[in-house]
Amino acid sequence: MNNIFIIAKNTFKETIRDKILYAILAFAVLFLLSTVIFGSISLGEDVKVIKDFGLAGIYIFSIIIAIFLGTSLIYKEIEKKTLYILLSKPVSSVQFIIGKYFGLFASVILNVAIMSIIYLGIVAYKGGGFDYLSLWSILLLVFEMSIFIALAILFSTITTPLAGMIYSVIVLYIGHSLSLLKEAAIQSSKFAQIMTNIVYYGFPNLEKFNIRNLVVYGTSVTTAQIVYPIFYSILFTTVLLWISGFALKKKDL
Repeated sequence: MNNIFIIAKNTFKETIRDKILYAILAFAVLFLLSTVIFGSISLGEDVKVIKDFGLAGIYIFSIIIAIFLGTSLIYKEIEKKTLYILLSKPVSSVQFIIGKYFGLFASVILNVAIMSIIYLGIVAYKGGGFDYLSLWSILLLVFEMSIFIALAILFSTITTPLAGMIYSVIVLYIGHSLSLLKEAAIQSSKFAQIMTNIVYYGFPNLEKFNIRNLVVYGTSVTTAQIVYPIFYSILFTTVLLWISGFALKKKDL
């Protein structure tokens, strides 16, 4: 655990010093502030428009941060040869991967928290009060990022950052289209249904974490809609990190 903590701590410091992170965060803050303008040109739906654009903005910029930082995290260690030094010590590949994961995850949580505070402040300023329902959406966003960070780390272990970014975007698109894909396959051939089921259960179903529409329209959220995705995230993240550790161990460094 001490090895994991040290690696996580160093990774966190490394990521929050990255200039790309500050650039992305600056754009995120500008976007969130601009939601006030979007709301002002709506027909009496200021708060709903701000919530809609605000939560979507937090999600999009969190994804961008996870992709940019995650897909190069392990690759940089391999390129700089620092991985040789770390793995020559009593540090296993799994410990290294887990430490990197928690370091980046903590960095993403910090940025999500900053964006969320600005968002909640804007909603309150426009008369929406304390938007406690949005906290559930943001919580599920964090657990979705958990899967995505683990996925980005896996890609960083087996391929280049550019390829990892492309693969991440593809998985993001598929992950939010699985339900539609499964519905479309009902009228298809048996083979198509089998292939669809493989994709459906093999890829992370990211739409499980999307309750933004419920929050925007003030619909109550059930316990199952919160608890189930959290357990799903923990399970999927664990599997991805194990695969990443196995891939790194088998990699010819």
